[in-house]
Amino acid sequence: MVVVASFSGVLGGAERVLLDCVTRAQQPLTVACPPGPLADALQAAQVEHVPLKPRPLRRSASAIAGMARELRALKPEFTVAWGARAVLAASLEHAPWLAVHHDLLRQPTRAVVRAATRYARGVLSASHAVARQFGGDVLHPGVDLTAFTPTPLPDGPPKALVLGALVAWKRPELALEIADRFPELQVTIAGAPLDGGGVRLPPHPRVTLAGPVDARAALEQHHVLLHCADAEPYGLVLVEALASGRPVVAPASAGPKEIVAGGAGRLYPPGDADAAAEALRAVLADPEAPRAARRRAEQHFDVAASAARFEAALTAALTR
Repeated sequence: MVVVASFSGVLGGAERVLLDCVTRAQQPLTVACPPGPLADALQAAQVEHVPLKPRPLRRSASAIAGMARELRALKPEFTVAWGARAVLAASLEHAPWLAVHHDLLRQPTRAVVRAATRYARGVLSASHAVARQFGGDVLHPGVDLTAFTPTPLPDGPPKALVLGALVAWKRPELALEIADRFPELQVTIAGAPLDGGGVRLPPHPRVTLAGPVDARAALEQHHVLLHCADAEPYGLVLVEALASGRPVVAPASAGPKEIVAGGAGRLYPPGDADAAAEALRAVLADPEAPRAARRRAEQHFDVAASAARFEAALTAALTR
Protein backbone atom coordinates (compact mmCIF):
# COMPACT_ATOMS: atom_id res chain seq x y z
CA MET A 1 0.00 0.00 0.00
CA VAL A 2 1.29 3.45 -0.98
CA VAL A 3 -0.08 6.09 1.40
CA VAL A 4 -0.12 9.81 0.62
CA ALA A 5 -0.15 11.52 4.03
CA SER A 6 -1.48 15.05 4.58
CA PHE A 7 -1.57 16.74 7.98
CA SER A 8 -4.28 19.10 6.72
CA GLY A 9 -7.86 18.30 5.72
CA VAL A 10 -8.62 21.68 4.17
CA LEU A 11 -8.66 22.22 0.42
CA GLY A 12 -6.04 24.91 -0.07
CA GLY A 13 -3.56 25.10 -2.91
CA ALA A 14 -1.31 22.28 -1.67
CA GLU A 15 -4.26 19.99 -1.06
CA ARG A 16 -5.76 20.73 -4.50
CA VAL A 17 -2.42 19.71 -6.02
CA LEU A 18 -2.55 16.48 -3.99
CA LEU A 19 -6.05 15.81 -5.30
CA ASP A 20 -4.96 16.46 -8.89
CA CYS A 21 -2.00 14.09 -8.54
CA VAL A 22 -3.75 11.14 -6.89
CA THR A 23 -6.79 11.25 -9.17
CA ARG A 24 -4.53 11.11 -12.25
CA ALA A 25 -2.10 8.49 -10.95
CA GLN A 26 -1.86 5.22 -12.86
CA GLN A 27 -1.12 3.22 -9.69
CA PRO A 28 -3.56 2.92 -6.77
CA LEU A 29 -2.88 5.37 -3.94
CA THR A 30 -4.45 5.71 -0.51
CA VAL A 31 -4.68 9.18 1.04
CA ALA A 32 -4.48 9.57 4.82
CA CYS A 33 -5.79 12.92 6.02
CA PRO A 34 -8.19 14.37 8.61
CA PRO A 35 -11.90 14.71 7.85
CA GLY A 36 -12.84 17.85 5.94
CA PRO A 37 -13.09 19.24 2.42
CA LEU A 38 -10.10 17.25 1.15
CA ALA A 39 -11.56 13.96 2.40
CA ASP A 40 -14.93 14.87 0.87
CA ALA A 41 -13.30 15.57 -2.49
CA LEU A 42 -11.39 12.27 -2.34
CA GLN A 43 -14.59 10.39 -1.64
CA ALA A 44 -16.32 12.12 -4.55
CA ALA A 45 -13.41 11.13 -6.81
CA GLN A 46 -13.55 7.54 -5.47
CA VAL A 47 -10.00 7.67 -4.11
CA GLU A 48 -9.37 5.44 -1.10
CA HIS A 49 -9.16 7.53 2.05
CA VAL A 50 -8.04 6.72 5.59
CA PRO A 51 -9.08 9.28 8.21
CA LEU A 52 -6.48 10.75 10.55
CA LYS A 53 -7.21 12.54 13.79
CA PRO A 54 -7.78 16.29 13.26
CA ARG A 55 -5.02 18.39 14.80
CA PRO A 56 -4.37 22.15 14.99
CA LEU A 57 -2.32 23.38 12.05
CA ARG A 58 0.29 24.96 14.32
CA ARG A 59 3.37 22.77 14.56
CA SER A 60 3.92 20.82 17.77
CA ALA A 61 6.00 17.79 18.66
CA SER A 62 3.00 15.94 20.09
CA ALA A 63 0.93 16.49 16.93
CA ILE A 64 3.76 15.25 14.70
CA ALA A 65 4.35 12.22 16.91
CA GLY A 66 0.63 11.45 16.93
CA MET A 67 0.48 11.53 13.13
CA ALA A 68 3.55 9.26 12.96
CA ARG A 69 1.85 6.70 15.23
CA GLU A 70 -1.25 6.68 13.02
CA LEU A 71 0.81 6.23 9.87
CA ARG A 72 2.82 3.41 11.47
CA ALA A 73 -0.41 1.63 12.37
CA LEU A 74 -1.41 1.60 8.69
CA LYS A 75 1.74 -0.43 7.88
CA PRO A 76 2.26 1.15 4.45
CA GLU A 77 4.87 -0.20 2.07
CA PHE A 78 5.69 3.38 1.09
CA THR A 79 4.60 6.84 2.26
CA VAL A 80 4.34 10.11 0.33
CA ALA A 81 4.74 12.88 2.93
CA TRP A 82 2.75 15.86 1.65
CA GLY A 83 4.08 18.97 3.35
CA ALA A 84 6.46 19.81 6.19
CA ARG A 85 4.40 18.33 9.03
CA ALA A 86 3.91 15.08 7.15
CA VAL A 87 7.65 15.02 6.37
CA LEU A 88 8.47 15.22 10.08
CA ALA A 89 5.93 12.48 10.84
CA ALA A 90 7.19 10.22 8.04
CA SER A 91 10.75 10.54 9.31
CA LEU A 92 9.58 8.96 12.59
CA GLU A 93 7.89 5.92 11.07
CA HIS A 94 9.55 2.92 9.47
CA ALA A 95 8.32 2.81 5.87
CA PRO A 96 10.42 4.31 3.03
CA TRP A 97 9.04 7.63 1.87
CA LEU A 98 8.98 10.50 -0.63
CA ALA A 99 9.06 14.10 0.64
CA VAL A 100 6.84 16.65 -1.16
CA HIS A 101 7.49 20.24 -0.06
CA HIS A 102 5.29 23.27 -0.74
CA ASP A 103 6.23 25.62 2.13
CA LEU A 104 8.85 28.30 2.72
CA LEU A 105 9.94 27.96 6.33
CA ARG A 106 11.88 30.14 8.71
CA GLN A 107 14.63 29.04 11.04
CA PRO A 108 14.84 27.00 13.20
CA THR A 109 11.92 25.01 11.74
CA ARG A 110 13.55 25.01 8.30
CA ALA A 111 16.69 23.31 9.63
CA VAL A 112 14.65 20.63 11.43
CA VAL A 113 12.55 19.85 8.33
CA ARG A 114 15.61 19.89 6.08
CA ALA A 115 17.36 17.42 8.37
CA ALA A 116 14.32 15.12 8.32
CA THR A 117 14.17 15.35 4.52
CA ARG A 118 17.61 13.75 4.23
CA TYR A 119 16.05 10.41 5.18
CA ALA A 120 13.59 10.45 2.25
CA ARG A 121 14.12 8.32 -0.84
CA GLY A 122 13.22 11.26 -3.03
CA VAL A 123 12.26 14.94 -2.79
CA LEU A 124 9.82 17.06 -4.79
CA SER A 125 9.45 20.83 -4.32
CA ALA A 126 6.57 22.93 -5.62
CA SER A 127 8.87 25.68 -6.92
CA HIS A 128 12.52 26.61 -7.32
CA ALA A 129 12.10 28.88 -4.29
CA VAL A 130 11.05 25.90 -2.17
CA ALA A 131 13.76 23.70 -3.72
CA ARG A 132 16.41 26.17 -2.59
CA GLN A 133 15.40 25.30 0.98
CA PHE A 134 14.87 21.54 0.67
CA GLY A 135 16.34 20.40 -2.65
CA GLY A 136 14.79 17.84 -4.97
CA ASP A 137 13.10 18.08 -8.35
CA VAL A 138 10.74 20.99 -9.05
CA LEU A 139 7.09 20.06 -9.57
CA HIS A 140 5.49 23.38 -10.72
CA PRO A 141 1.87 22.21 -10.29
CA GLY A 142 -0.56 22.91 -13.09
CA VAL A 143 -4.34 23.16 -13.37
CA ASP A 144 -7.01 21.50 -15.46
CA LEU A 145 -7.05 23.65 -18.60
CA THR A 146 -10.49 22.32 -19.53
CA ALA A 147 -11.97 23.38 -16.17
CA PHE A 148 -10.33 26.83 -16.04
CA THR A 149 -11.02 28.49 -19.39
CA PRO A 150 -11.11 32.10 -20.64
CA THR A 151 -14.41 33.98 -20.46
CA PRO A 152 -15.32 37.51 -21.63
CA LEU A 153 -14.13 40.28 -19.34
CA PRO A 154 -16.86 41.84 -17.19
CA ASP A 155 -18.37 45.23 -17.93
CA GLY A 156 -17.99 48.24 -15.66
CA PRO A 157 -15.05 49.67 -13.71
CA PRO A 158 -11.80 47.70 -13.29
CA LYS A 159 -12.15 44.88 -10.80
CA ALA A 160 -9.27 43.09 -9.05
CA LEU A 161 -9.64 39.83 -7.17
CA VAL A 162 -7.50 38.88 -4.16
CA LEU A 163 -8.02 35.15 -3.65
CA GLY A 164 -6.54 32.98 -0.91
CA ALA A 165 -6.63 32.13 2.77
CA LEU A 166 -7.31 35.15 4.96
CA VAL A 167 -4.11 34.94 7.00
CA ALA A 168 -1.55 37.57 7.99
CA TRP A 169 1.34 36.36 5.79
CA LYS A 170 -0.81 36.76 2.67
CA ARG A 171 -0.80 40.55 3.37
CA PRO A 172 -4.49 41.25 2.56
CA GLU A 173 -4.18 44.71 4.15
CA LEU A 174 -1.88 45.69 1.27
CA ALA A 175 -4.87 45.41 -1.07
CA LEU A 176 -6.52 48.28 0.81
CA GLU A 177 -3.41 50.44 0.39
CA ILE A 178 -3.38 49.64 -3.33
CA ALA A 179 -7.06 50.57 -3.63
CA ASP A 180 -6.29 53.95 -2.02
CA ARG A 181 -3.80 54.62 -4.85
CA PHE A 182 -6.16 53.53 -7.65
CA PRO A 183 -9.49 55.38 -7.14
CA GLU A 184 -11.27 53.68 -10.06
CA LEU A 185 -10.45 50.15 -8.85
CA GLN A 186 -12.95 47.81 -7.21
CA VAL A 187 -11.26 45.12 -5.09
CA THR A 188 -12.73 41.83 -3.84
CA ILE A 189 -10.88 39.94 -1.10
CA ALA A 190 -12.09 36.35 -1.14
CA GLY A 191 -11.10 33.59 1.25
CA ALA A 192 -11.49 32.33 4.79
CA PRO A 193 -9.26 32.19 7.86
CA LEU A 194 -7.33 28.98 8.58
CA ASP A 195 -7.58 27.06 11.84
CA GLY A 196 -9.65 29.74 13.54
CA GLY A 197 -7.08 32.48 12.92
CA GLY A 198 -7.25 35.35 10.51
CA VAL A 199 -6.83 39.09 10.17
CA ARG A 200 -9.13 42.02 10.82
CA LEU A 201 -9.42 44.50 7.97
CA PRO A 202 -10.95 47.96 8.36
CA PRO A 203 -13.89 48.80 6.08
CA HIS A 204 -13.07 50.38 2.74
CA PRO A 205 -15.65 51.87 0.32
CA ARG A 206 -14.22 50.02 -2.70
CA VAL A 207 -13.07 46.78 -1.08
CA THR A 208 -15.48 43.87 -0.58
CA LEU A 209 -14.78 40.97 1.79
CA ALA A 210 -16.48 38.07 0.04
CA GLY A 211 -15.55 35.11 2.23
CA PRO A 212 -15.13 31.67 0.60
CA VAL A 213 -15.98 31.67 -3.13
CA ASP A 214 -15.83 29.38 -6.15
CA ALA A 215 -12.54 30.34 -7.79
CA ARG A 216 -13.71 29.93 -11.38
CA ALA A 217 -16.87 31.99 -10.89
CA ALA A 218 -14.97 34.70 -9.01
CA LEU A 219 -12.31 34.98 -11.72
CA GLU A 220 -15.02 35.39 -14.36
CA GLN A 221 -16.32 38.46 -12.52
CA HIS A 222 -12.94 40.25 -12.36
CA HIS A 223 -10.40 41.65 -14.80
CA VAL A 224 -7.19 40.79 -12.97
CA LEU A 225 -5.88 38.74 -10.06
CA LEU A 226 -4.01 40.76 -7.44
CA HIS A 227 -1.64 38.88 -5.13
CA CYS A 228 -0.09 40.51 -2.07
CA ALA A 229 1.95 37.88 -0.16
CA ASP A 230 5.59 38.93 0.17
CA ALA A 231 6.91 35.37 -0.14
CA GLU A 232 4.39 32.97 -1.69
CA PRO A 233 5.99 29.51 -1.95
CA TYR A 234 4.23 28.81 -5.25
CA GLY A 235 0.73 30.20 -5.81
CA LEU A 236 -1.70 27.78 -7.48
CA VAL A 237 -4.35 30.49 -7.60
CA LEU A 238 -2.06 32.49 -9.91
CA VAL A 239 -2.01 29.57 -12.34
CA GLU A 240 -5.80 29.25 -12.13
CA ALA A 241 -6.10 32.93 -13.04
CA LEU A 242 -3.77 32.58 -16.04
CA ALA A 243 -5.72 29.57 -17.30
CA SER A 244 -8.91 31.64 -16.97
CA GLY A 245 -7.44 34.36 -19.17
CA ARG A 246 -6.95 36.75 -16.26
CA PRO A 247 -3.53 38.44 -15.96
CA VAL A 248 -1.80 38.49 -12.60
CA VAL A 249 -0.20 41.32 -10.63
CA ALA A 250 1.98 39.89 -7.86
CA PRO A 251 5.13 40.55 -5.81
CA ALA A 252 8.43 39.84 -7.57
CA SER A 253 9.52 37.11 -5.19
CA ALA A 254 9.48 33.33 -4.69
CA GLY A 255 6.75 31.42 -6.57
CA PRO A 256 5.12 34.31 -8.48
CA LYS A 257 8.47 35.11 -10.15
CA GLU A 258 8.37 31.61 -11.65
CA ILE A 259 4.75 31.90 -12.80
CA VAL A 260 4.17 35.42 -14.12
CA ALA A 261 6.06 36.00 -17.39
CA GLY A 262 5.55 36.49 -21.12
CA GLY A 263 3.13 39.41 -20.84
CA ALA A 264 0.79 37.42 -18.58
CA GLY A 265 0.85 40.13 -15.91
CA ARG A 266 3.23 42.33 -13.95
CA LEU A 267 5.46 41.92 -10.91
CA TYR A 268 6.06 44.63 -8.32
CA PRO A 269 8.50 44.97 -5.38
CA PRO A 270 7.00 43.16 -2.36
CA GLY A 271 5.01 45.48 -0.13
CA ASP A 272 5.15 48.45 -2.54
CA ALA A 273 1.54 49.65 -2.90
CA ASP A 274 2.48 52.46 -5.33
CA ALA A 275 4.26 50.06 -7.68
CA ALA A 276 1.41 47.56 -7.43
CA ALA A 277 -1.14 50.22 -8.43
CA GLU A 278 0.98 51.19 -11.44
CA ALA A 279 1.33 47.52 -12.41
CA LEU A 280 -2.44 47.12 -12.26
CA ARG A 281 -2.95 50.15 -14.50
CA ALA A 282 -0.47 48.76 -17.03
CA VAL A 283 -2.09 45.33 -17.12
CA LEU A 284 -5.62 46.69 -17.39
CA ALA A 285 -4.54 48.91 -20.28
CA ASP A 286 -2.99 46.00 -22.20
CA PRO A 287 -5.57 44.30 -24.47
CA GLU A 288 -3.18 41.39 -25.10
CA ALA A 289 -2.73 40.54 -21.42
CA PRO A 290 -5.70 38.10 -21.14
CA ARG A 291 -4.56 36.13 -24.19
CA ALA A 292 -0.96 36.12 -22.95
CA ALA A 293 -2.18 34.81 -19.60
CA ARG A 294 -3.96 31.85 -21.17
CA ARG A 295 -1.02 31.15 -23.47
CA ARG A 296 1.35 31.07 -20.48
CA ALA A 297 -0.89 28.52 -18.73
CA GLU A 298 -1.16 26.33 -21.82
CA GLN A 299 2.59 26.28 -22.39
CA HIS A 300 3.76 25.72 -18.82
CA PHE A 301 1.01 24.77 -16.37
CA ASP A 302 -1.06 21.85 -17.69
CA VAL A 303 -2.09 19.58 -14.80
CA ALA A 304 -1.55 16.47 -16.93
CA ALA A 305 2.14 17.31 -17.21
CA SER A 306 2.60 18.14 -13.51
CA ALA A 307 0.72 14.99 -12.42
CA ALA A 308 2.98 12.94 -14.69
CA ARG A 309 6.06 14.54 -13.07
CA PHE A 310 4.73 13.60 -9.64
CA GLU A 311 4.13 9.99 -10.65
CA ALA A 312 7.57 9.73 -12.29
CA ALA A 313 9.18 10.95 -9.04
CA LEU A 314 7.10 8.48 -7.04
CA THR A 315 8.03 5.59 -9.33
CA ALA A 316 11.72 6.50 -9.11
CA ALA A 317 11.55 6.63 -5.30
CA LEU A 318 9.71 3.29 -5.15
CA THR A 319 12.38 1.55 -7.23
CA ARG A 320 15.39 3.31 -5.68
